[in-house]
Amino acid sequence: MTLEFRPIRKEELRQFAGVNLTAFGEALDSWHEGWFESRFDGSTTVAAFDGAILVGSSMSMPVTVAVPGGTVAAAGVTAVGVLPTHRRRGILRQMMERLLQEASSQRLPLAVLWASEGGIYSRFGFGPAARSLGIELQHPKAAMMLRPRTGSMRLVSKEEAVEILPAVHDRVVSQRPAMIVRDRVGWHYALSEEDPHLPRGEAHLFIVVHETDLGPDGYLVYRIRPDWSPRGPENTLVVVEMAATDPAATAELWRYCTEVDLVRRIEANGRGSRPVDDPIWWLLDDPQAMVATMVTTLWARVLDVPALLEARRYQQDGAVTLGVGDSADEDGSRFRLEVEGGRGRCQPTKGPADIHLGWSELGSLSLGMPCLSQLVAAGRATASSQDLARRADALLGWGPAPWCFEDI
Repeated sequence: MTLEFRPIRKEELRQFAGVNLTAFGEALDSWHEGWFESRFDGSTTVAAFDGAILVGSSMSMPVTVAVPGGTVAAAGVTAVGVLPTHRRRGILRQMMERLLQEASSQRLPLAVLWASEGGIYSRFGFGPAARSLGIELQHPKAAMMLRPRTGSMRLVSKEEAVEILPAVHDRVVSQRPAMIVRDRVGWHYALSEEDPHLPRGEAHLFIVVHETDLGPDGYLVYRIRPDWSPRGPENTLVVVEMAATDPAATAELWRYCTEVDLVRRIEANGRGSRPVDDPIWWLLDDPQAMVATMVTTLWARVLDVPALLEARRYQQDGAVTLGVGDSADEDGSRFRLEVEGGRGRCQPTKGPADIHLGWSELGSLSLGMPCLSQLVAAGRATASSQDLARRADALLGWGPAPWCFEDI
């Protein structure tokens, strides 16, 4: 087998999309074809060819990702797949290595992705950098505790939503590490009712905006999954997306969900999943009405350690030397981070490392997830002392927790 790896040409895009969807057990349709066409320009593609046959697909889109206290340009890796006939031949590895080399050549500090199978991408230095809660609420048992109402709610059309929601979303991005800035194309697909994954009977989107005298500060996009039994309505309210810039707005959006008539169940999964520090834990009169499942969303791979650590901000001052890689003695693998006034200065160093960890583990820390002590406890990182590990965790961690619902 002689394989060729190269970018695709425009006329090969449909074949490229078909290979990717086949790898995921799906069929090419107009919805997916439109998505690939909308993302082709400006993206990096690497395809694998067995002779004249396209057998593997991969793509990296330019994205802007929130880091603690700011944003960075990043490579958004997506559409990675290999035909079932060509698995276990190293094709995915070669495509991924080429995508990461190209991202590094563009001097991007970070690459991110959503992983269908997480074990694959840790081999390339990606680590789980954001987690979310998949939530199920039993309704009407999931009643909210009494609290003063704030602001007002109104249903809006899709046309109104396109004008209102982006500003709220942008403000959430400024607050939450791991969020991805959504562009015009992203909004088109986020509010689309043509998604082939949705049953026709529940594809319609309802859009609610929460606002105060200062303007909109939260929104909810949801669907209704209809179901009727001899006992009456058994509908499910499916949260498609919920975002708010203020905890009070979040509480009001949850209240709205629990007060919709004919609903017996509320689900918030996938893009509707919630940050791990969502106040829903404390808003319910009966917490046992809720079942929550922790899920990994965004994976991150640090491409330029000093650039990434200097681009983000810190909630306390301090210093730490990180040894990154398979060997603490690897040339160029040690970095000294010094934080003063919430801003970091990071440079390569030859000095001894306080913390030693792999690239995947650094990816998990990169967006503020406070998990270093847990990595040490799991044997995936080492520290010169437990006290130093705790101090480094406090230095590198961030609140609010990293959260991402944008499946690139």
